[in-house]
Amino acid sequence: MALISRQTLAIGIVLVTLLVGAFGQTGRSPTFDPLEGKADSYHFDLQRNFFASTEVEAADRHALIKRLDALQPLPPGKTPGADGVLAALQLEDQLDRAVARHTTYLELRYDSDTRQTDGRAAGGELNGLANRRFAAFNASLGSLSDADVARFERARPELRRYRYSIENARREQSHQLDDEGERILGTLGPLASGWGGSLFTTTMASTDFGSVHTASGDLSVAGDYTAIATNPDPEVRRAGYLRNEAGLAEHRETYASILAQTAEALNTVARLRHYDDYAEKTYGARFLDRKQVLALLNSLADAADINKRIEKRVVDHYRTTYGLDFVHVWDVFLPEPGITVPRFTIAQASQAVVDGTKPLGEQFTAEETKLLDPANGRLDIAPGPYRVNRPGGFSAGYVGFPSIFFQGTYSGYAYDVVVLGHESCHAVQNMLMDADGVLPRYASGPAYFTESFAGLCELLVLERMYHEAPDRAHKIFFLQQLITQGAEVFRAAWESLFEQQIFDSVASGKVLRADDLEAMTQQTASRFSIWFGPGSEKKLAWLQPNQFFTRPLYRVNYVYSKLLALRYFDLLHRDPDEFPRRYEALLRNGYDAPPDALLRQFVGVSLADPALIASATKVLESWLGELERLYKS
Repeated sequence: MALISRQTLAIGIVLVTLLVGAFGQTGRSPTFDPLEGKADSYHFDLQRNFFASTEVEAADRHALIKRLDALQPLPPGKTPGADGVLAALQLEDQLDRAVARHTTYLELRYDSDTRQTDGRAAGGELNGLANRRFAAFNASLGSLSDADVARFERARPELRRYRYSIENARREQSHQLDDEGERILGTLGPLASGWGGSLFTTTMASTDFGSVHTASGDLSVAGDYTAIATNPDPEVRRAGYLRNEAGLAEHRETYASILAQTAEALNTVARLRHYDDYAEKTYGARFLDRKQVLALLNSLADAADINKRIEKRVVDHYRTTYGLDFVHVWDVFLPEPGITVPRFTIAQASQAVVDGTKPLGEQFTAEETKLLDPANGRLDIAPGPYRVNRPGGFSAGYVGFPSIFFQGTYSGYAYDVVVLGHESCHAVQNMLMDADGVLPRYASGPAYFTESFAGLCELLVLERMYHEAPDRAHKIFFLQQLITQGAEVFRAAWESLFEQQIFDSVASGKVLRADDLEAMTQQTASRFSIWFGPGSEKKLAWLQPNQFFTRPLYRVNYVYSKLLALRYFDLLHRDPDEFPRRYEALLRNGYDAPPDALLRQFVGVSLADPALIASATKVLESWLGELERLYKS
């Protein structure tokens, strides 16, 4: 059982990759109302879906805190009875579900009204207390012997469904320290990486990226980069790109130091827990290992010809379409001539998401429809004061209460529609697991596995938007977005390979400066993309994935999730009748076995199967063929 952090936050979906310091977007058109005058309908109904009032929640929370005291570790050196072990496990499930409901409620109140800081702090305290209680209890589970477990299961067959949870506790047991060691590491461990993400964020936020003069006025590089990148004046595009690059370069040595020192600290903390290094720890937690990960990344480098051909074909199209002698890195975001950037009302977006994911079956569609119906109070996307306005959106859910979707402000761009599709898929899976009685301990799994399901929804929604596009220009627009989503697997692969090289270099005692990281980036990324290598205009790409700084060695999740999503996409189109049935069973099942075992059991997919990459290449090849036909038409 994973320690609780009971919100599924958005994984940023980047339809068009821009290297922008502040990750800004252009302002919304004043003539387009994405909520069609119904903004009041698009806020949470927390009373209906969580607690009748804040007073009711507070009273229930205080009672819950007392109930947490009842969950105690199994007595050391003693063999508890089967009834006692079963009762303790069932109590943990009850407490886990209740804690998730409270912490989600309190976080949602804060997201929709940032003045609710007391409630958010209370949720954090509850979560911290529960984590400590669950950690201590789960650590004690690891002391149960095979004989104990077998004897208990004979006495109480209900315990069989907890076998996987007990096995996971055993996996962690050899990495547990004594009480004093755990106390010290609990204090020092977060300092190993937390400072880096904070320093990165504050440094980036304090950087002045400047502005660019255009025929219609000055545009902020940090706030209006999309408008700059799509401006018809090549000098505007060039100036914006170079100003952004200059802003990033201003603190490049600080960023390099963060990456190197974080890697060294995380390796050190991992060794204290008796791992070889941080890679062994973090990959192992995802049922992966270094050899397996590196083999996959290098295999993707060998298969990257399809990505380079896609990039070259798009470059050729820009060259001929716009009469450019040379297509620079700052030219590749120009829209198709004559196109009006598509906008979608929330009703249109919801319909696109429902229609796009209909191939996944009636039950999937039914749960999707419930989420997206504003009458159910599970959407909060309307603008207003005191709202958290982070990029993208997120779903929050678990088993035991309705899943929801939050977005600071829904603006109606294609990006927003795909975010809605991605996050609603997480919400639907939560509700399917809840309907099938999945235990809380099995309601979350490795990020790449969970994200692969949302990744399939992204592809299906974009495919639907492409097929329904009204003309050639819009079809090109949506097909390019679809291809970008799929081909992101190659970008994630070079980023993951590069990041592992940082950790290995630091472990060998090498001092890394910004120039070293730039050289590593160019050499590694050139295996996957035409935009890198000697003389590349694309600089400082090692600053683009903020997870390098906030969630080290996380990017490999995108590699596996996108490969799996493309594999599901291929299988769905090969067998549109049988695959949805098997896929829904996988979603309903939860995470009561390692990902590879579940994939084999339900959909006949293996993480080690070469077909995983072959299938992705096949899908991208088919899309490239369609794009070439559109270019020529």
